[in-house]
Amino acid sequence: MVKEKILEDQGLEIKANKNYAQILIKTNNDSGAFEDAKKIIEECGIHIIEVKHLSSNRLLLKLDVKDMRNVALKLTEHGFIIQGINALP
Repeated sequence: MVKEKILEDQGLEIKANKNYAQILIKTNNDSGAFEDAKKIIEECGIHIIEVKHLSSNRLLLKLDVKDMRNVALKLTEHGFIIQGINALP
């Protein structure tokens, strides 16, 4: 896929996780962007298990939920760009 190729070209490798959902979001370089995303996610009743800063404006979040469509929708509504999701059962 095109997105996978873009991530590979940038040296980013994301492995699927069978126990937790993951979401790759692109933020602006605003220092409060992560706090905004965290607040949105927690308002959905979901906890962030792990955060990886892949670049200055890309975050990979591991979430304690399998169905994270609602979170992806809420983040998008608040201006975050979803670059990838993984929610394997």
